[in-house]
This record gives sequence, C-alpha cells and structure tokens, in this order.
Amino acid sequence: MGVTRIASSPGEQDELNKIMQLTFFDEVTEEDIRKTIWLLNRYTDMIDVIKNYEIAQKEMENGLSAYELLSAESSIAKRSSTEELYANIPANAVIMKDQRHTNYKFYVVLTNIIKGVVNNVRDPHEGLIAKLLFLEGMKYLKAQAYLEKGYKKDIHPIQATTFAEKRRRVIRNISNSLKINKTLDFVIIDFGRGRSKEGELGLKLPTLHHI
Repeated sequence: MGVTRIASSPGEQDELNKIMQLTFFDEVTEEDIRKTIWLLNRYTDMIDVIKNYEIAQKEMENGLSAYELLSAESSIAKRSSTEELYANIPANAVIMKDQRHTNYKFYVVLTNIIKGVVNNVRDPHEGLIAKLLFLEGMKYLKAQAYLEKGYKKDIHPIQATTFAEKRRRVIRNISNSLKINKTLDFVIIDFGRGRSKEGELGLKLPTLHHI
C-alpha cells in the first residue's frame, strides 16, 4: 500500500506557499490547504467506491453470495483498530462487513458536500477548473489546454499562468468552505510511530452509530 504524504517535495511545498499567499481568511492554515488538496484529489475515488457498492448491492439482490459482494467492493482502502478508523482510499482493501454500509453512506455525504461547494464557486473560470480537475478527475495539462482554447462559449480563454493562479485561488476558497462546514475535521494527519515527519493523510471514518 502506498503511503500518502504531504509536502514531500520542494515543488509541493512551493505550491502550498503560493496558495497561502492568496489566503485572505486568517483561520485557513497550511494544514487546511493540505487536507483540502488531498480530499479533492480523492473525490473520483470515492465516487467509484459508491458506484461499486451500489452495483454490488444490486447483484446481491440477484443472488450473488456475500463473498462475491465483498470482492466487488475491494476498491476501498481501509485500516481499523480499536482506537481509530481512517482510510487511504486508492489502495485495494475490503470494507469490514459490519462497517460497510455506514462507510458507503459516509462517502455519499462527503462527495455531496464537495460537489456542492465546487458548484457554488462564483468565479466562472475557477468553478470550471475545479469541476474539471476534481469532480471529473481531468489531468492538469489537459484542463489547462481546455481553458486556453476556450471550449465554453460563455467563458473566455485564459493563459497557463492565469489558469495556475485561479486553481490556487479556488483551492483556497474551497478550503475555507470545507473548514467552515467542518468537513476538514474528517481528514486526519497521522504523525504516529512509523510515519514520516510530514505525516500520513487519511479519512477518519464514522462508527456505525454516527450515520
């Protein structure tokens, strides 16, 4: 399983610094920006988990065994202990049986919040950038080219440097919204034993009675 690190390279730290320079909200910290970027980059993974679970549930209704259901859900990465639950979504692991449906509902709520925040971005360029990069999972250079060529008639073309700046601005604004609505509280940075000094990012999953 790959370890998800934060600011593990000079380039990543430089990008964080540039975003922080654009931050007019005193309550938004560098840690909040890191959590936001990590969460946005996993939106499409969570959507895949949701779809896979729903497909598996329908197949169960058609007679698949419990073993086949669990196999169909193996796109979720999860680690659990008696003290904490958190997820590193992209890896291959199985949701524990007792937690399975609770986690599914959690991902539904979380992705709805992210989608709602992105859709409420007022600046048309920033909103489109966020939708392409995070909701649709488009690669950076492809999204940049899309904005440079101006495929949408109601949004004028912008240059690469403007694209980069607006991406930073929209991340900052989304981070502020996710902090205000407490969504970032579910993203944790683990600095425990065996972790790097930068820490490992993950989701704090709810227990069965929380959803």
